[in-house]
Amino acid sequence: MTIKTLPCVGFELHYSPFEKDCVENLAHKFVASPVRLAFDVQYKIDLHQQLVILFSNQYGPTERLYGKIRGCLQVGADTYRVKVELQTKPDISLQDVHDIICLPVMKGIATPVEITLQCPSCKELTHFNLIADQKGDWEKGIMPLYNCGSCGTTRAIIGLLEHNHSSTKNRKLTCL
Repeated sequence: MTIKTLPCVGFELHYSPFEKDCVENLAHKFVASPVRLAFDVQYKIDLHQQLVILFSNQYGPTERLYGKIRGCLQVGADTYRVKVELQTKPDISLQDVHDIICLPVMKGIATPVEITLQCPSCKELTHFNLIADQKGDWEKGIMPLYNCGSCGTTRAIIGLLEHNHSSTKNRKLTCL
């Protein structure tokens, strides 16, 4: 048995105003959509390196998705922005999954700083940039807000993911 160490980033519990509770199984919203993400991390990560993306749940186990690093740019003295493309079929066998140790590398709020999705307002496939974590009258979870790179509207990540998840049932999106 060989233990493999992979860098990991994560998603905290995300609050949904639609459900008036934290979202369970958030990873499922990403599986059906071709999504590119960017995270701020503490260490430089090599191109094509695998990355584990962890999703917190209130009542169930932490979910995992895997991505490949498609870019790594230094944006501060000890901060790197990694561009990640989700893998529909990870380079890891089911047997290897149990032999992985995740090394947390995240910096800042546990959510992407950038996400590529279709905008519900202008219908463009575009980059959304994290602008804030919406504070509200809920006990658990975060509600990250993103600005559309095309039309400038502000959306909560939950609404963006829901729109794109339901849209992919009817058509295939292509990544930028």
